[in-house]
Amino acid sequence: MVATFYDGTIAVVQGILKTLSYILHEAEKRPNASSLLDARLIEDMYPLTDQVRLAAQYSENLAARLTGREAVVYDRDVSTFAKCYERIETVLKVLEETDKDVVNQHSDVVAPAPFGIAKNIEVSGAAFAHTMVLPNIYFHLTTAYNILRKEGVPLGKRDFYVGFYPL
Repeated sequence: MVATFYDGTIAVVQGILKTLSYILHEAEKRPNASSLLDARLIEDMYPLTDQVRLAAQYSENLAARLTGREAVVYDRDVSTFAKCYERIETVLKVLEETDKDVVNQHSDVVAPAPFGIAKNIEVSGAAFAHTMVLPNIYFHLTTAYNILRKEGVPLGKRDFYVGFYPL
């Protein structure tokens, strides 16, 4: 089977969001679960809830760009585990409904993309996905994972891959 642009973008993001959901479920089992939602790696970084919010929003932005539509801007409220799961499931549903052929056709489509504050640059769908969005989504997953590890949630490297290869 030949890998497609869809396989390297939408399918990857689905795995990332499934992993994010899994590690949140593991965190919710802890006696201190409610305090984990506001936990941070360091004071000037976003808390766990914002890591979820941003991973989901970047995922929506990618799906929108690769299907030629405007992105839905979700509200900022992911203040509970239930709201985190709901947001992830909402975006997973969007990704599941994303047409593979449409995504594959958008790899070379050049369009403006946000770059810094109040600036846009013209980039292809592939450049947008692989140099702007996917690194951010991985960053927010990794940061969520690291916050939970720092707070004592017993996660290991295998847990990071659960969304891609269920254990």
